[in-house]
Amino acid sequence: MWDRSDDSDRVALIEALNVMDPALGKSLDPITELAAFTFGVPIALISILDADSQRFISRVGLALDRTDRHASVCAWAIQSDQVMQVADLREDPRFATHPLVTGPEQLRFYAGAPLVTKAGLALGTLCLMDRVPRVLSPLETQQLQTLARVVMAQMELKVSMGRREQVTGLPNRQQFQADLDLLTRRGDGGRFTAVMLDVFDVHSANDAGQALGMKPVETLLRQAALRVQHVLQDQAAAYHVGVSRFAFVLSDQDHAQVDALLDRLRERLRRPLLAGSIPMSPQFHAGVCDFQATPVDTGDVIRKCLVAMNHAIQTDAGRCWYSEDRDTRLRRRYRLASDAARGLAQHQFNLVYQPRFALCDGLPVAAEALLRWVHPTLGPVGPGEFIPVLERTALMPAMSRWVVDHALAQLARWQHSLPGFCLSLNLSARDFDDAGLWDMLSSQLAAHHVPASLLEVEITEGEWLQGHPSALPQLRAMAAAGIRIAIDDFGSGYSNFSYLSELPISLIKIDRSLVTGMAQSRTARLKVEAIIKLARQLGYRTVAEGVENEAELSLLRLWGCDEAQGYHLARPMLAEAVAHLVAACRAGSPADEAG
Repeated sequence: MWDRSDDSDRVALIEALNVMDPALGKSLDPITELAAFTFGVPIALISILDADSQRFISRVGLALDRTDRHASVCAWAIQSDQVMQVADLREDPRFATHPLVTGPEQLRFYAGAPLVTKAGLALGTLCLMDRVPRVLSPLETQQLQTLARVVMAQMELKVSMGRREQVTGLPNRQQFQADLDLLTRRGDGGRFTAVMLDVFDVHSANDAGQALGMKPVETLLRQAALRVQHVLQDQAAAYHVGVSRFAFVLSDQDHAQVDALLDRLRERLRRPLLAGSIPMSPQFHAGVCDFQATPVDTGDVIRKCLVAMNHAIQTDAGRCWYSEDRDTRLRRRYRLASDAARGLAQHQFNLVYQPRFALCDGLPVAAEALLRWVHPTLGPVGPGEFIPVLERTALMPAMSRWVVDHALAQLARWQHSLPGFCLSLNLSARDFDDAGLWDMLSSQLAAHHVPASLLEVEITEGEWLQGHPSALPQLRAMAAAGIRIAIDDFGSGYSNFSYLSELPISLIKIDRSLVTGMAQSRTARLKVEAIIKLARQLGYRTVAEGVENEAELSLLRLWGCDEAQGYHLARPMLAEAVAHLVAACRAGSPADEAG
């Protein structure tokens, strides 16, 4: 009797609805007590049968809270659409040896009404038990069935309270995942497409909420939900899975059909909506993912849709289909973020140094400290990949402290053999979130007995400086102590000389994107020459990054650039190689022979 075709669906629904929640059982206790009183029985139970056991989620008159499913009388009752009665359990060969019949309870009578969902699946029973034989009258049988329907309605109401978004009334993300899981249990092997929509920019919604209050924003969301439902009609059920996000699942539609539906959705949703008296234009970004009804696929659908939808938002595309390659890159970034702390503790990080040369005499005058990571399984990971990842984590301050400590220790060692040789350190916008950054840096300088004048701090240009109120005071404190402040990657984006006057800048590093290949690009040559001349007139020294050949070096000398850095001059190298290179150059040997 355990091989019923719908049993896997029933067990899945029990898990999805979370009917074993103790809070649900407490809400059903009054009905159980009413059943015991109405029928004059000592025992009344609401039982749920899962894969292995029978659980009594509400009970009167019985100490047990569960039994083995295979020894359950209710397991027989759920196979019937009617009330199952056993006038005398001792006389029924199915139950004569049941522990509740032969044991201390000495039960004789049983009547159970199945608890059936709207989809026709029986989850358990509302059952009555007595220690004397008896038979329910037709009226009593009808009353028991009515109470069972009341139990089922209460269960569905209780569950739905946590599965609906109050603003739109649509099923929420939890219900979306539960319904995805049901597809797996049915095992029809069908092909499905999940879609997740973002219909409002969160910042715009927040601004509207602050200006107008939340009611107009909620009205916008309700209007958007109605538009989604209108376009979908009978094709799919809509879910409200985030503040401004909706989702749905399509069955057996090819990409052309899905794209056509999304075009209709976009056209409808992009029409202006009124927030108060202000017309607002909803946005439309969709993430789309094909999947099959398997546990592996359905359990990952929401995440994959998010990957695709966020790419659509980042690229301002109307829709993006899920890309495994993009997902792999995203997961790799997450792995780097999660492995970085362990990597720092296990000495997987190290520093290399790229020398910088004065163009007036060709001598190396400084070196830039560059962080490297050799991951135990991924191998060497470039800083261009892992630094942006670390900047989004709480590990970045600890990583910066590690870099400062090790780099200054190396600078102190260089001073014994290479007096006057300088060191350049990169600090990120994330580092300036720490109001104690300058205190840490100054204490490290003192600990390593390194003069501040031998240290240079590089910061990237950009608007981030305006968003860090503690950045400017700390930069001024560094400059006052003798540290040189350099703007890194100048010319790559923001590039505004006007804000430099507010900063204690002494050096501008021209971005490699302008320098590399400039011998073949008239536009790049004009830009680099203009930056160098204007910087000199404003009193800033200039360093050109990314010098790849002699032609570029000759142009930089011609324009009066102060220093240069790049593979044509020296690649990043270990500290010992830097010492050998600098010593050889100071002794008069050619740089390439010294390296």
